[in-house]
Amino acid sequence: MTRGEARRPRMAAGPEFDRIRAMTAAARAPDNSRVRLGPGDDAAVLELRTGELLVVSCDMSVEDVHFRRAWLTWEEIGWRSVAAALSDLAAMGAAPAGALLSVALAPELGSEVAEALSAGAGDCLRAFACPLVGGDLARSPGPAVIDVSVLGTTPEPISRAGAAPGDELWLTGRLGGAAVAASSWARGLEPDPRARVAFVRPVPRLEEVAWLRDRLPIRAAIDLSDGLAGDARHMAVASDVRLRLDADSIPLHDTLEEFKDRGVALRVALTGGEDYELLIAVAPGDRSGFEREFESRFGLPLTRIGAVEPGSDVWLRNSDGSEGPLSVGGFDHFAGPPP
Repeated sequence: MTRGEARRPRMAAGPEFDRIRAMTAAARAPDNSRVRLGPGDDAAVLELRTGELLVVSCDMSVEDVHFRRAWLTWEEIGWRSVAAALSDLAAMGAAPAGALLSVALAPELGSEVAEALSAGAGDCLRAFACPLVGGDLARSPGPAVIDVSVLGTTPEPISRAGAAPGDELWLTGRLGGAAVAASSWARGLEPDPRARVAFVRPVPRLEEVAWLRDRLPIRAAIDLSDGLAGDARHMAVASDVRLRLDADSIPLHDTLEEFKDRGVALRVALTGGEDYELLIAVAPGDRSGFEREFESRFGLPLTRIGAVEPGSDVWLRNSDGSEGPLSVGGFDHFAGPPP
C-alpha cells in the first residue's frame, strides 16, 4: 500500500456483515487520499497535514422525532442525516475529511431499506467530497436511529464564542421552508413542493463558508438547526454579548413570503429550525456589492440581519423602530413536561 492510498479490509461472512458490505457499496462514497484505512477494521485511519486541526461532530436522527417514514423516502432520510452533520463542520469553517454512519433498524426492515438509506447518505457524501470511513449497524426494537459522525480539518476553527460588540450579523439563504413542510405534514397535508425540498434536501454551507472566510473577517458562526431565535441565543451566551435582529431584514422562504400576515411568517422563520443556514458575526467594514457577488456565485442571498451589541440575550428591532428581548426560542428536545 502506497502512502495516501486507502485500504478497505475484507469482512467475514454473516447476515450483519453482509448488510454492512451492501450498505458500504450502496453509499458509493468518494475516496480520499487522507484515508489510510477505511471501513472494515476496528477503526479508521486518517492522515492529517501539518498545521491542521481536527474538527469532530456527530448528529443523531431519530424516527418520529426528526423524520417520519410517511413523509420521506429512505434515500431522503439518508441525505438529511448526513447533511445535518456536515452543517456542523460548515459552522466551524472545516473541510470534510471523513464520516461514520451508524444505523439501528428494526429487524422487519429488510436489507433494501438499509441500502436505500445508505444510497441517500452516499449521495450527500459525494456531493460534498466526504469519504465514508466507517460506522456501525445494530438492531432496534423500535424506531430507526441514524447517527452520523463527521471529521473535518481546518487551520483555525470558527466558534460561536467570538462575536464582539460592533460586529455585523449576516445570514446565508432564507428561513422557514422546512418548518412550513413539517407543519403541512403534521396537519395531514402535502406540503408545497418548494417547502418539501427545503426539508428533505438541506444543503450544508461548506463551500459558502470557505468562500466567505477568504473574503471576510468572520468572528463567530453557528448553523441554524434549531431555529434562528434559539441558535442566535446560543451565540449570544457563548460570546457574552447581545445580538440584535432586525425583523424587516430577516429573509423568508418563498412560501412564507406568500403569507398574508408577516408576523406569523416571521415567527415561523425564527422558531422553525432545520434550515441549516449559517448565522455569522463579521467585523465591521465596507460590504458594498458583496451580497450580489455571493448570490451570483451560489444562487442564494447573503443578508445583513442585525448587529452585535454590549449586553446579553437576543433582541428584535421591529418595523416601527421599537425593540426588546426576543420572547420566542428555538427547538428544545426536552422543553415542556416529560411524555
